Amino acid sequence: MLLYALGLAGTPVLGVADGVLTPYATEDIEHNTNVFDLSPGDGKPVGKNGPTLADTYFEERAGVEGTYLLDQQKFFGTVEFRRFDYENFTVLSHNEELFDGGLKWKLTSPVDGQFEYRHERRMVEFQDLAASTQLILEDENNATASANVNVTPEWRVESLLKDHVLDSPRVDVPGLAVHEDSIQEGLKYLGVANLAAGLQAEYLEGKYNHDALALTPYYHQISAGLAATYIISGLTNFTGDLGYTRRSDPTTAGLSGLTGSIGYRHSVTAKTSVTVQLTRALNTYVTTGGNEIDTSAGATVNYQATYKILIRAGYSYTNSKFPGQPNGAVTIDRIDHFQTANVDLTYQVLHWLSIRPYARYQSRHSNEGILSFNGNIIGVELMVKQLRPNR
Repeated sequence: MLLYALGLAGTPVLGVADGVLTPYATEDIEHNTNVFDLSPGDGKPVGKNGPTLADTYFEERAGVEGTYLLDQQKFFGTVEFRRFDYENFTVLSHNEELFDGGLKWKLTSPVDGQFEYRHERRMVEFQDLAASTQLILEDENNATASANVNVTPEWRVESLLKDHVLDSPRVDVPGLAVHEDSIQEGLKYLGVANLAAGLQAEYLEGKYNHDALALTPYYHQISAGLAATYIISGLTNFTGDLGYTRRSDPTTAGLSGLTGSIGYRHSVTAKTSVTVQLTRALNTYVTTGGNEIDTSAGATVNYQATYKILIRAGYSYTNSKFPGQPNGAVTIDRIDHFQTANVDLTYQVLHWLSIRPYARYQSRHSNEGILSFNGNIIGVELMVKQLRPNR
């Protein structure tokens, strides 16, 4: 694969009329000190080279990105294939795939929108599989359609439809799947320079399939709130929304609360930028067919040392609560504290070749001891991809 990737550099960007195709390929080698995200008391699983928690694997990716311009319409797409080969736990070796494509359309100056479909087949993260050492692959499909209308120069109406299907089997529920549909409507005021602000509301309904034990086989969720975006000459970007969300299903007596997100990005100098993100959301916990309340905080620092060297460092912390409902009253049965810290350096060796060493630490502390774990990951990625100007 590596030789093939290097061969791609000879013809990296292909022009097709008003379109561009960009092939790419990567070769990764990664070492994980806790492959299965197991707690210290779970014991060490036995692999090809004996009992251990650690393993080293190789990841190969090959794909192509493309865009095609037709008048004011822009078609886009990505196709990617991945291969993972584990040295010790060889039963984890597998293939993955990604397809993402769509159309950014514009009828007239005031009317625009986007259609997009994304399919991905990937391995279920072991942190979502309590004390499991079995390889499980899941398929996720997302279809979205949006339409936006500038009713006047100051007012804009935005509509978004989503269809989400996740087939994510578990050892004891081989047919586990969830299907969600949602519609979001927004009204924004654009009459203030650099600021867009307004109201938004969303209705979501979901259903678990083939899981007789699902705590919430049917559920629906309503959210409403304020949203805003503020940009100052590309130096400072602020996006935020704050509202109220209520989820109803057969097992939660009106699970609800404040939800929203705040994102802040600031260029401290010409070389350094800082991004901070805060979120609180009511989510679907697939493994038990239940609900999850996530409160997260994270920060990232980017330092463009030279035009060839980019250094990034980040940290995130998430508090997750999983409500239950014994005797008709909502209680919190499980609480997780999950944190990650990472750093990487990208060196653009040539216009078409980059190398990226990276390291990551992650840990989870849970009031259910079997779900607590920690681990370290180090790796290096070699990428062949021709840089191209934005269009």
